[in-house]
Amino acid sequence: MSIEKITAYPEITNTVIEGDDVVSVTQGDYDTDKVTAHIKTSIAMVRRYEEKGYYTLEKPAFVGEVITAFTDLEVNKKDVIRANNFMDIQGYQECNRVWQLPDEMKVQVSQMLYGFYITYDTDNWEDFSVEPIEN
Repeated sequence: MSIEKITAYPEITNTVIEGDDVVSVTQGDYDTDKVTAHIKTSIAMVRRYEEKGYYTLEKPAFVGEVITAFTDLEVNKKDVIRANNFMDIQGYQECNRVWQLPDEMKVQVSQMLYGFYITYDTDNWEDFSVEPIEN
């Protein structure tokens, strides 16, 4: 048994830009309770796949399968910026994903992100906790 602590950031859904400045960033609508529920659902899904023999080559991992594959959370700010899902970007018509923005705007977006600490047991995933990252 090992206790691990990771960060998780909801993916971006909307960004508003005025001139050269990012004025707002909207991430998935999450609070501690919603992240907890989302992770519980993802753990249950991985467990069902595991029972059916889906993971034949390698045992599933909490971060790889539960967080990265089955949630719309990313484990660091860079991965949030790199996400390839469609985003509503207002005020900058040349792109529809944050990673396409100029570097200075990506830095501004990164500074606006909120996230959570997730502490979990590597053997018993169901034993985990979520707390907001205080900026």
